[in-house]
Amino acid sequence: MFFAPGFRKEQTMEKTKLPTGERLYRKLLPNGLLCFVLPKPKFLRTYAVLSTHYGSLDSKFRVPDVGTWDVPAGIAHFLEHKLFEEEDGNAFERFAAWGASVNAFTSYTQTSYLFSATEQWQDCLVQLIEFVNSPHLTAENVEKEKGIIVQELQMYADHPNYRSHLQLLENMYHEHPVRLDIGGTVDSVQHITVEDLFRCYDTFYQPANMALAVVGDVDPAGTLELIEANYPPWERSTAAFERLHPDEPQGVVKNWVEGQLPVSQPRYLLGFKHKPLWQGEELLRQQIIMSIALRLIAGRSSTSYGELYEANLITDSFGASFNADPGYAYSVIGSETRDPRALHDALSAIIDGLKARAVSPEDVERLKRQLYGAHLASFESFEYTANRLISHYFNGTPYQGYLDLLQSVTAGDVQEALVSQLDWDRAAVSVISPVQGDD
Repeated sequence: MFFAPGFRKEQTMEKTKLPTGERLYRKLLPNGLLCFVLPKPKFLRTYAVLSTHYGSLDSKFRVPDVGTWDVPAGIAHFLEHKLFEEEDGNAFERFAAWGASVNAFTSYTQTSYLFSATEQWQDCLVQLIEFVNSPHLTAENVEKEKGIIVQELQMYADHPNYRSHLQLLENMYHEHPVRLDIGGTVDSVQHITVEDLFRCYDTFYQPANMALAVVGDVDPAGTLELIEANYPPWERSTAAFERLHPDEPQGVVKNWVEGQLPVSQPRYLLGFKHKPLWQGEELLRQQIIMSIALRLIAGRSSTSYGELYEANLITDSFGASFNADPGYAYSVIGSETRDPRALHDALSAIIDGLKARAVSPEDVERLKRQLYGAHLASFESFEYTANRLISHYFNGTPYQGYLDLLQSVTAGDVQEALVSQLDWDRAAVSVISPVQGDD
């Protein structure tokens, strides 16, 4: 994927009517930063998130006429940790003084810094912009952070759900970095340098590769003026860059893999690896189609859910998800279970049965109504709304068209997805079992 900031032009403030009747405001600033403002009158809380289109997958990249870099895995997550640190303290202390909470997260494709406040949200917003744009990186504090992150990685390695998911991806993907822990590995973290961090910061934190969303009882014009007045001039790289990902074979590494942890009963995950064929509107439509298809298998109202529950093969943890980006796509179905092999056999029969017979148009319309209601209800969450606006922008998926795309989906679309996407030749199973001898 090639990114060229020079192609963007400043816009005037645009206003869009959401399905809830609310008005969403957006503006592209002269520096290339895209801003969203969603007023929520009479609400006490304000939420804001500043994100860069840079995540754990972006460990190899090229800057034309400058060079190509292959940096250690986990560096995006490492940067997320370090940006909170200031020369005379850390950003957490300032937000706490205003009674606000501040946090951050790193995903495969983005890193986000956020706060929630009931008072002095303007001060919080200015501070959010300031600390994200003021990296304080030294050999000493980078070395100290390595130990902290290694401890975090070791803690997650003992979490059964996290471990089973990572084990699944490691055995579905041969080369693609989605197979790696977002935080990297103990070894890769030890190889991160100050120079690596500044190279990635300079490349990916330029404003034209970022977006900011504010949700709360705020004035749109005033909020945009506050952002523009306080966003510092970017004096680092404004060069175009290209994200580089390895060629990925179609098949999986292993179709069945097991590990052990001290758990009360096994965890089972079934994964299907898909070709990342979709971009823009087609990606959003495919997300809708696969959401419906997986609800036919794992939805609480599905026949299969009741059958598996009655057979004592699943618990309330049973669920499914479709995960997709312009560079990768996979589906996961799983549950805690007393018998992973029996669950796999039963689930295989259910999936093959759905693929063999025509999907009911009535079932599809019922699930479409569920998704319609869930979409409208989702705007009640400040966090979900703000983060979704940014992720759709980064992915190039038209969030405004969600309901129209939902209505366009047919039973035939769902049937085709079940047959083509749930391909047993591209499937893998991950099982976490109790440690032998554990009570």
